[in-house]
Amino acid sequence: MQLLILLLLFAGIFAIYDAIKKVNNNILEQTEELKKIREEAKESSEK
Repeated sequence: MQLLILLLLFAGIFAIYDAIKKVNNNILEQTEELKKIREEAKESSEK
């Protein structure tokens, strides 16, 4: 019984870690996209 609880606790912690990692990667990708959009907008306004 104690082994089952430890296994579920480990799985829960891993699931939370994985979710945070995915959110962080998504934020980084969005930041890169915003940088590209800003550069393109800056270049088009200079023309």
